[in-house]
Amino acid sequence: MGTPERTPERAASPAPASAPSPQPQAQAQPRPQAPEQVLRGPQARRIADRLSVQFRVPFEPQYEPRPDVRHGLRPEPRPEPSPAPAEPRWTLRWYDGPTVDAVRSALGRLFPGGAAAAFAVRRDLTTRALALAAIRETRAGAMHRSVGSWGQRYHLEQLLAGQEHPDRPSGPREAAMLERLLAAATAESARGPAAPDLSRAFDLVARDGVAWLLPEHRLAGPADRDELALAPLEYLTARYATGVHRTAWETALAVLPLRTAVTAAHQDQDPDPEAARAALALLPALRAQLAAEIDAIGDRLAATAAPAPAPASSTA
Repeated sequence: MGTPERTPERAASPAPASAPSPQPQAQAQPRPQAPEQVLRGPQARRIADRLSVQFRVPFEPQYEPRPDVRHGLRPEPRPEPSPAPAEPRWTLRWYDGPTVDAVRSALGRLFPGGAAAAFAVRRDLTTRALALAAIRETRAGAMHRSVGSWGQRYHLEQLLAGQEHPDRPSGPREAAMLERLLAAATAESARGPAAPDLSRAFDLVARDGVAWLLPEHRLAGPADRDELALAPLEYLTARYATGVHRTAWETALAVLPLRTAVTAAHQDQDPDPEAARAALALLPALRAQLAAEIDAIGDRLAATAAPAPAPASSTA
């Protein structure tokens, strides 16, 4: 390929002999702009450490080189583009913990200058957080096997985007249920403990519900304060629910109506002692419910049976 011909420059007209050639005046050259300050590794590390202390979650700064540098290619010369805001070269990453919006807000408060703009932020969700969300969404009736594990994961990630610390259970019972699900989703390996399989966890709760995750299936006693054992109505539901009530219990831990549960225990020809104790514990609530229903029926019948008022006589 030949070298393109260079267009010859036009010769300048000679100055008249009588007039001296004008000397070029020195022109003030524009001062070159100082290159934008690059955030160095130690600075990024200090910023991540400050966020770690504030949110009590480990933050990790990761440098993202340009594509041509990342692949070891020498960039070809190109005309300089018009000035544009520099894209972030550092990414702050953390697991669970605060939301993305909370971290961006904290960066703006701690570093109001250009340091905050040099960072992109990214929160990753752990298997623990996603499995806990799967338990909750199953109870809400929003986990469906038809969308597959990737569809379920996408749904849960969108759901948790605005939730802080999505890996934290609400209480001892939910924590125990989460541990049982993670254990059931972990395959045995001869090389040691393996990580839980998130897709298997999704399939388990979508197929079998969440009632099997309850840590204890015994009736709670007076000394039980951690909500691990079953309350009286929960115990009777687990023992006697059938049909749609059984499905509601297994998937959402929905209990039987009070009267239905006590009646089922009463009609059981061979109730176990715990079922009898559960029904006895519910009798005061059932008695109050029946009394309120009887009072409402009496008020309505009394209003119907009351004689209609006599019409007022017209005066001449």
